Amino acid sequence: MSTIDAPSTTERTLEWLLESLRQRTPGVRHILVLSKDGLKMCFTSGLTVDKADHLSAIAAGIQSLSLSASAEFGNRLGPGQAMVEFAGGLLLIIRAGAGAHLAVVADEDADVGIVGHNMNELVEQIGGFLTAAPRGPEPAS
Repeated sequence: MSTIDAPSTTERTLEWLLESLRQRTPGVRHILVLSKDGLKMCFTSGLTVDKADHLSAIAAGIQSLSLSASAEFGNRLGPGQAMVEFAGGLLLIIRAGAGAHLAVVADEDADVGIVGHNMNELVEQIGGFLTAAPRGPEPAS
């Protein structure tokens, strides 16, 4: 995780948990927690700030499309999850608390069942940490 300011205890805890998930899940390259509007919250050390911003925007867009498809063609607007396969890898995205998502980039031959299971296990363990409150208007200066 990279931040300009010193990370808080919560950010350090999340960083450690994300790194732990990456290390214990074969084929996982990057992990990112993002708000539903696409702002990165924390990420693993293999990502630069710019790459984390880019991945966050991609994941938010895909998750939004997934939720729209569910609302239009599914039977409800649920928490949803999405998986995209691309040349050289996979991107998996799941809901991770109110207003937050967990995105994982894995190798193309990674076991999606194990990756998904470990992602869901992480969200169950620390769902309270992964809650992003909606952004409000900027305070007047």
